[in-house]
Amino acid sequence: MSMGRTWGGAAATSVLSTALLALASAGLYLHQRNEGERRIAELPARTAARWLARETARAPSPTAAQAAVARLGRSVRGVELATVVAEPRSQKYRFLRSRRYLAHHDVGRAGQPLDPKHPLDRALFNLAAQVRQSGPQLALLHEAGRPLRIQAAEPVSLGVQAHGATVIVELAPPAPPPSPPPGAWPLLVALLGCLGLGLFPGVLLRSPLARYAPLAVGLVGYALVAAERLHSLAGHQLGELARHRRLLATVLPGASAHSSLALAPRWPLWVATAVGLLVLALAFVGLGRRAVSTLKRHRLPYGLLLPAGLGMLVLVFVPFGYGLALGFFDHAHGRYTFVGLQNFAEILSGGGRPLSHPLNFYFILGVTFLWTGANVVLHVTLGLGLALLLKDPLLRFRGVYRALLILPWAMPNFITALIWKGMFHHQYGAINHALGFLGVENVSWFSSFTTAFCANVATNTWLGFPFMMVVSLGALQSIPHEVYEAAAVDGASRTQVLFRITLPLLKPALFPAIVIGSIWTFNMFNIIYLVSNGAPGGATNILITEAYRWAFERGDRYGLASAYALIIFVVLLGLTLLANRVSRVTEERSS
Repeated sequence: MSMGRTWGGAAATSVLSTALLALASAGLYLHQRNEGERRIAELPARTAARWLARETARAPSPTAAQAAVARLGRSVRGVELATVVAEPRSQKYRFLRSRRYLAHHDVGRAGQPLDPKHPLDRALFNLAAQVRQSGPQLALLHEAGRPLRIQAAEPVSLGVQAHGATVIVELAPPAPPPSPPPGAWPLLVALLGCLGLGLFPGVLLRSPLARYAPLAVGLVGYALVAAERLHSLAGHQLGELARHRRLLATVLPGASAHSSLALAPRWPLWVATAVGLLVLALAFVGLGRRAVSTLKRHRLPYGLLLPAGLGMLVLVFVPFGYGLALGFFDHAHGRYTFVGLQNFAEILSGGGRPLSHPLNFYFILGVTFLWTGANVVLHVTLGLGLALLLKDPLLRFRGVYRALLILPWAMPNFITALIWKGMFHHQYGAINHALGFLGVENVSWFSSFTTAFCANVATNTWLGFPFMMVVSLGALQSIPHEVYEAAAVDGASRTQVLFRITLPLLKPALFPAIVIGSIWTFNMFNIIYLVSNGAPGGATNILITEAYRWAFERGDRYGLASAYALIIFVVLLGLTLLANRVSRVTEERSS
């Protein structure tokens, strides 16, 4: 039995610690290999587009542009589309602006205008507009039945000519035969050796030091082998990039073939190594064995908790961990690139924008705190005031009033938000009509920060006060009536009863409700997005809506949005801990 326990403990420890390191090294190896292959594939298309842009800018005439397109098709294999799209330089009358082909790899289409309704021209028409606004574009194109293509688009300045232009190149180049990349077989050999060092000493040796020391040495050795494989793979890819640049320079003289390669970071490898060594240290001092024995002794309660634990793991912790990891990557063209703390630095530095800019993080944070504070104060004030009125036993039809006042909370908030947005309409809104009866001119609610912010607050106050009213009403009914009778006998006024009896006795129930309401309001996405939509100019955005816009409206920057989400989590966690501490200190002083 002792031999079995020794074998089981050594096997579990070696598999766990080695698996952590194997997953980290495999992920880094695959990331480095995919990143290198993508850069090597993109290099010809980007270089061809830059060369064609340079040639077009040098001689901005249809004849010269068409000659450059023809030369590109003869020199670089795999060119499926090479165009120069010209458009008026003037920024006036954009709805009259037309785009036409200055040059096309199909000579018959040169000089023809692009038809935005034509399926073949629509994509190029939109791409040219995007390039003129945002600069160079690069995308991977993959359609069923066709090979993978790289599309590169570059803006062209034609000097004093009457047109600007966009160069678009789609390339499916047959890559020159590369030298074989360094294989991953040393990683497999090192992994098997590491497992052997962990498993067999568990049977042959009884000393904990002799059992786990070989595995610790194996983990360090495996980490060094993995680092060497990553270094060799990166060196090979850099060499391939240099070889492609030389080949392109021979067919496109003077072309600038610039392409950088982001090397895979080594810190996940060393973190996994440290965690593996920590697991070994815990096993060495016996904590792992005691944990296993505890699980065996209390297997029934832990077994009953297992389904809920698995549900929490899948629905809460896995998405949270994925979002946390995503904050350290940058998303572009369907690819994720590790950027470390760059997303957080961009957010916390304000992105180089002034403090009063609506996209500055600290401006948005200030608006979020102002939004949360104003709403919570109004929710508590209105909710508590209505609860005090409804508590009066002499009030008739109390049940009807309670049912009516809960209706705003019972309705879906997105429906309520759309109704209130219509009520704030400048021309047809009910609120402006009511102001008109009072002789007040129509207010453009979403044209200034103050009015748009007030519209958002009014909508959310309508949605939030019933919750505070219900909590306050329940807490008021739990206060013993004898306390109020004693206060009346002592001659206490209504103000003294409110501040000396009612509010202190409401605090245990009201304070958690305020904390929950603050968290809900801090992340109240629907009201901001549906009522003001951030108007004017994004000034009324809060942190959660800003994260959404970075993810789905500003170039699919999922990494930056995840960094925003993590910052929101940290801010809310800090505020909650601070509120709990203040509450605990207050209770200790009162007791």
